[in-house]
Amino acid sequence: MKQRLVLLAGAVLLLAVWALAARESLPAILPGPTTVADALVKLIGEGSFWKDTLLPSLARAAAGLVLAIVFGSALGLAGWRWPLVSALLTPMRLILLGMPAPILAILCILWFDGGSVTVVLTVAALLVPVMQIAVAEGMQAVDPQLQEVARIFRVPVLRRLHRVVLPAVWTALGPALRIAVANALRVTLLTELLAGSEGLGAAVQRAQSWLQTDRLFALIIVILVLIGMTDAMLSFVLPRRRSR
Repeated sequence: MKQRLVLLAGAVLLLAVWALAARESLPAILPGPTTVADALVKLIGEGSFWKDTLLPSLARAAAGLVLAIVFGSALGLAGWRWPLVSALLTPMRLILLGMPAPILAILCILWFDGGSVTVVLTVAALLVPVMQIAVAEGMQAVDPQLQEVARIFRVPVLRRLHRVVLPAVWTALGPALRIAVANALRVTLLTELLAGSEGLGAAVQRAQSWLQTDRLFALIIVILVLIGMTDAMLSFVLPRRRSR
């Protein structure tokens, strides 16, 4: 209860500072909270925003995340099972981890058509190393004694995976998923903005070009709410998986 009150106090303080700063600035530079709230209500009420802006971006982010999970998990398992495979993949993993997202997005735009495929592949390429490391570290955390006991008592494979392997893997995969979901939305927005693909990125670019700062802030709030909601859902699931 005390933490919630402190959180509420922090939010009120932030809004107060925002309102005071907006009074000293032009609306085109820093609109006030009430102006942004009105723009947010209008934005939510637009049917085209949900159909032509939000849903395409969410679909691209989800597709890129799924690809990253599938390929990253496969590479992580292969690297854990065969150390030579892990050594072989290390240079590429280091390149992807160290390459800034804007540079990779620009390269993908040059190599591909600049549409949805570009966005999905950019998201997947940046998140595959994260999933690979998480799965490999999770498999390393599996207790070999528990595995031996399960083998001796002939525990079925599916039950062994559920009770022994998955809890250990989830200790590394859970936090990685929280990071990956947020990054998937950010990279999607960035790639759409650079490629001109219709979606949240294009909406942000139009709002900036037309000096619709209130709408720009409303779009930012929508993005932050999406990231916050997904992070809250995963943070709720993570402790339950650990307790099990």
